Amino acid sequence: GSATVEASGSATVEASGSATVRASGSATVRASGTSSVHAHHDATVTAGSHVAVHLHSGQATVTGGVVIDITQLDLSTAAVWCDHHGIPVTDGKAVLYKALGDDLTAGQDYGKPTVYAIGETVTCDDWADNADCGGGLHFSPTPHMASQYASSATRWLAVEVDVATLRPIDGGTPKAKAPGCRVLREVDAFGRELAAKP
Repeated sequence: GSATVEASGSATVEASGSATVRASGSATVRASGTSSVHAHHDATVTAGSHVAVHLHSGQATVTGGVVIDITQLDLSTAAVWCDHHGIPVTDGKAVLYKALGDDLTAGQDYGKPTVYAIGETVTCDDWADNADCGGGLHFSPTPHMASQYASSATRWLAVEVDVATLRPIDGGTPKAKAPGCRVLREVDAFGRELAAKP
């Protein structure tokens, strides 16, 4: 079928059709059809000829399939991170997304309420030039990914950031931070532009 499975620990998974499997720990996966597998840590994957296997770890064992080796990507570099996530960079700028509530405000939980007014430039006063969460304005490659950090989001914004100041943050759903952004427009959860609200 088209199931999505996360296998960790010493789990064993058999996937076929167009299933997607994320294998970590010492999980074992046997995949066929047009399945795709993301192999992390010490996972073992046996794959049919048309299975896409995304290799995330040099310790994983893969037999068969079409291996997409991303172990050498330096996703801490903003340009590589943007390219990996399909984010075009034009004149040193990238468009990312922010998930927010009705009032277009973020940071309330951290004592740093920040309003993202459409058409305005937003900056933070606590910029930390590192790859750690905190100390900056946080964005994701897609509205859906941004929603993983704001589960009660009702509105999404496309923002433009300077790639030279963008710092990818490792782990979990992709996100990066910057000291500032220009709020371009409101979009729906799929990134499609919405008519301006009064």
